Amino acid sequence: MHDINRDPIEPIHAQFLAARQAQKLWSRISIRERLMFVRKLRWLIAANADALAQKTASIRERPVAEKLASEVLPLADACRWLERKASGVLAARSCAKAGRPLWMRGLSFEVQRQPFGVVLVIGPGNYPLFLPAVHALHALVAGNAVLLKPAPRTREVARAFAKLAHSAGLAPALLTILEDNVEAAQNAINDRPDKVIFTGSSENGRDVLAKLANTNTPAVMELSGEDVVLVLDDADIDLVLRALRFGTHLNGGDTCMAPRRIIAVGSMANDLCSCFAQADFPVPRMERVANTKAALELLSRAHFALGVSIFSRHVEWARALAAEIPSGFVLINDLIVPTADPRMPFCGARASGFGVTRGAEGLLEMTYPHVVAVRRGKSRFHFDEAEPDDVHLSSSYIRAVHGRGGERLRALCDLVPALIHKIRNRKNGR
Repeated sequence: MHDINRDPIEPIHAQFLAARQAQKLWSRISIRERLMFVRKLRWLIAANADALAQKTASIRERPVAEKLASEVLPLADACRWLERKASGVLAARSCAKAGRPLWMRGLSFEVQRQPFGVVLVIGPGNYPLFLPAVHALHALVAGNAVLLKPAPRTREVARAFAKLAHSAGLAPALLTILEDNVEAAQNAINDRPDKVIFTGSSENGRDVLAKLANTNTPAVMELSGEDVVLVLDDADIDLVLRALRFGTHLNGGDTCMAPRRIIAVGSMANDLCSCFAQADFPVPRMERVANTKAALELLSRAHFALGVSIFSRHVEWARALAAEIPSGFVLINDLIVPTADPRMPFCGARASGFGVTRGAEGLLEMTYPHVVAVRRGKSRFHFDEAEPDDVHLSSSYIRAVHGRGGERLRALCDLVPALIHKIRNRKNGR
């Protein structure tokens, strides 16, 4: 039986064409105008926070309070960060004289940030509001249109977000919610979006990448994690236990940065084992190591590299270790929550993906650099056909600018007469 509450599904190709047309107009308006809808959207998110959380919580029967804290609040914070910072992040950058090579005299450059066009966001099932909505907002603020393909059973959450965005003034064609099945993603990819943002398992990510490779479509991939909790021998064991209980319970344990492995240093392993016997949560597998060197060796061989948490009373020592850990995010004496700070970029390494979302780096990821160079003056030596004397001139210039010590002075003595000779020949028409 037809559900009258569900909107009719247009063919994806028609939706894609409408998004493409709407994006051309959207990209031409100022960033300030684009951010006006974000502010109104934030107000609407606040006014509808309970309803959004209830709709999101119902998918996997999670507590509403949890979804308010883990999805609605971070989404509102992300909106406010965009309102305050997006203009500066996306502003054009001028490059005039400072640092300009001498042989580029007369040139000025401006580095602009241009939107890709139509961005396909493929959302996850574990955080169906926060993650795809933030990715969509970053893409929209950067001047793109968005096709959002929700995870199975999460389309109504995506539609609720889109309804608020449209009520805030966003043209409907700029944010289209696709069906939540695999075919919708495949059909959208076949229409050749300009960039794809995928969040999901490493296995599904490989399937998406295989399809994108046919058209060389760029992508950001947020993939699986097997996050490690590194417990040093001076850690506060009560804090570690609280963190593990939180991390294994949050969202029913279905969080990409949930703790999957424990690496315990020295005697800490025995202390943890004693405590785990009394624990009221599923305990991640634990590996014992004699020292931090052995722990770093284990981490260096990890297949996934999304996040690592270090627990130690010696923060500076933990910070030094963090610099040696190949991972997108390292947390010290905390777990998962700091990654939701809207100022921070989020990314994985190795099998956990590539590209960046969120923060300034994530906003820039939704654009490509577009350089405009302007040449002033009449000099265009590079247009002239190379002559035998140019070898000596160019060689002298390279040694004068980039040579070491006295070699630069000797090269300069060669360069000046060679340059005078070149200029005289040009004046005499030779």
